[in-house]
Amino acid sequence: MNFCIKTYGCKLNQSDSEIMRDLLLKEHKETSLNDADFVILNTCGVVKKTERKILKEARNLKNKKVIIAGCLPLISLEECQKVADGIIGPTNILSINKVVEGILKIDIKKTKIDKAKLKNSSSKIIPIAEGCLGNCSYCATKLARKELFSFSAKEIVKKIENSNQPEIYLTSQDLSVYGMDRNETLSSLIREIIKIKRDFKLKLGMMNPKYVSDELLDLYKSDKIYKFIHLPLQSGDNDLLKKMNRGYKVEDFTSIVKKFRKKFKESIIATDIIVGHPLETEESFDKTLKVIKEIKPEVLHIFKFSRRKGTKDFELKDLPDRIKKDRSRIINELFKNYNYEKNKEYIGKKIEVLIVEKRKNKYLSRTNSGRAVALKEGKIGEKVKVKITDYRWNYLIGDLDKK
Repeated sequence: MNFCIKTYGCKLNQSDSEIMRDLLLKEHKETSLNDADFVILNTCGVVKKTERKILKEARNLKNKKVIIAGCLPLISLEECQKVADGIIGPTNILSINKVVEGILKIDIKKTKIDKAKLKNSSSKIIPIAEGCLGNCSYCATKLARKELFSFSAKEIVKKIENSNQPEIYLTSQDLSVYGMDRNETLSSLIREIIKIKRDFKLKLGMMNPKYVSDELLDLYKSDKIYKFIHLPLQSGDNDLLKKMNRGYKVEDFTSIVKKFRKKFKESIIATDIIVGHPLETEESFDKTLKVIKEIKPEVLHIFKFSRRKGTKDFELKDLPDRIKKDRSRIINELFKNYNYEKNKEYIGKKIEVLIVEKRKNKYLSRTNSGRAVALKEGKIGEKVKVKITDYRWNYLIGDLDKK
């Protein structure tokens, strides 16, 4: 039978799709959406808008078998069952072929698997854990991925050793808590990874500021690690952070950012902001703007608050959509404007980059911090010197420096 996989959301979901793809290819053939006999929608359940989009797509896939995978079945099970022929959770993906065949009905809530053991050498996305230690008031993902389950450090290192990719992404719901359920730490894992004797660049995924240590920041000195750190702020108001049950203060976040900037002049700060939380006042929002203006993160993910059933904040009265849209627009305009100015400063500079992949007729390369540079020519895996000739708000454009 022919199949097609559509993936929504984060790199964890992308990784899960790769695992399911490898398993399905043993018995089935991957094809286009139009030619597929069955379609797997690997879902994200963070916001209600995405849920509506996924369920609508499932309803529109007539004459095809539809399997809904990912977080959504564990957040909105009844809605998924109405539109899908089969469902599977993020920790049950080893059973995907049996679900397709309709042989086995599985309990999507209980199974634990070490996904590090399932990755092949063609993948650049390496999952290192499921779940987290947090209990954020707004988060529905915890309903799907549950408590922390860290994967084997030995298997993670082995997969990276055997990988043929020039860059590797370590991903999980919260990278910083890796190993806390098995008397290990993220720092100890990173130390083993940077010992690997092959050339590659390592990009670390999202980490809660609560658990980011000086020991971990020191490991970024390795040539094998992009000077890129993803720390979700969510709000610049300490009172709101406390109500969200985030476990840190704004000062904790800014302290890490300042240390990182001081250690690495060429660096990238990524963060996440929630706008329009029911308890976010105008004063709260102004405080968030102040922090963004102060640290000027190079990567900023803006999420309009979405009420999710099963979370503590579901009971709160939602703010009007116009307020969420206005606040989102204000932060996004600020973000784009200062990034234009930042990227403008690179014009004429010569920088060493790593060429990591080809996208259509362009080559994507990255600086030592992971900053994207688009090139007209190149060879994947090569380190080359380029001259920056142009820019956009979110990437640079360069030519090979052949002098």
